[in-house]
Amino acid sequence: MSDKEKLYQERFARYTTALDCGKPDKVPVVFPIGEWFVKYTDTNMQEIYYDVDKSTAIISDLIKDLDFDTMFGSPNLWWPPMFDAIGCKLYKFPGIYFEENSGFQYIEEEYMKAEDYDEFIANPTYWLATKYLPRICGEFSEPGSYRASVALVKGAAAFAMHNDKMARASEKWAKEYAVVPATSGMTKAPFDTLGDALRGTKGILVDLRRRPDKVVAACEAIVPHNIAYAMITAAGDTTFPCFAPLHKGAYPFLSPAFWEKYYWPTWKAVIEGLWSMRKRTFFFAEGDWTPYLEKIAELPDKSIVFCIDLTDAKKAKAVLGGRFCLYGGVPTTLLTYGTPQEVKDCVKKAIDELAGDGGFILAAGGVVMSDAKRENIMAMLEAAREYGVY
Repeated sequence: MSDKEKLYQERFARYTTALDCGKPDKVPVVFPIGEWFVKYTDTNMQEIYYDVDKSTAIISDLIKDLDFDTMFGSPNLWWPPMFDAIGCKLYKFPGIYFEENSGFQYIEEEYMKAEDYDEFIANPTYWLATKYLPRICGEFSEPGSYRASVALVKGAAAFAMHNDKMARASEKWAKEYAVVPATSGMTKAPFDTLGDALRGTKGILVDLRRRPDKVVAACEAIVPHNIAYAMITAAGDTTFPCFAPLHKGAYPFLSPAFWEKYYWPTWKAVIEGLWSMRKRTFFFAEGDWTPYLEKIAELPDKSIVFCIDLTDAKKAKAVLGGRFCLYGGVPTTLLTYGTPQEVKDCVKKAIDELAGDGGFILAAGGVVMSDAKRENIMAMLEAAREYGVY
């Protein structure tokens, strides 16, 4: 076994032991990959989004001498050529619609109309294929046409190409730099699927007053799809948790009463459905989830990794600690506006408060954006190794 293979096994054991709420040799530490690193290179966001190979090469050069266990995030979450091939209206990317160093933008609209609820609830897959795709993709405006068929082939080919490039990048980082994958697969809370992609924020908030039963029924119809999507995108893997970005569940977007009635039941059903197949969920709880910790504690032991962003860390430890792995501890705002010493002090406090009996992973509490400072991220890694030895 080479030195890199041995190091990979050490990091893998450290990470997976913490996921199972155990106490490894050190607190696992996560390196945040995001748009922030682009400003320290001679390239720009447009090039990083469109050129996956160049993005991979820059990341490889960045991480080669750093000491961490796993990476989280991506500088190019979406690959624009795939969306260009099908004329997708959902996203706009830098260099074409915006200045070349801007981030991408999601264009939220009511792509699902209020009158579509019954058809969607009866058969979500059929409705998505026949109504949703033609509305969000210009090339699919005439389903079954020659143009739509060619666009479908081009889009599928681009999707496969991007997945292949990302898989090869992950293999390279594991083999050459002993970097352990953080997650496998992706899913969402059904309320977020409905509110983000279909009805839009304004639409779903109106629906909570005018057609609440339809919201409940639509979320229930989405549950099996979000379970299946998680397992398909993970290629059946159950070693690593499934990433679940949560958008409209943080307090106080919904009142606690609405959260318990509309958000939590179907999100809980997705998590429990995945855990029945031993697939753990990465509960990416950006924002403040403090009022909901007792409800989250109803989940099966070890079924989630709970990410602490603005949630009360001490209360999260008291309510969830020992039964669920806790993740985070460093606010993303501190990585942007703080100093290296303030970051180190924060890391020490997080480890003191959260890591004592294991089941803790030191990381940024959310997605690290383009304005983060490199020196603060390096301070986070250094402090994690300095204070994170059991």
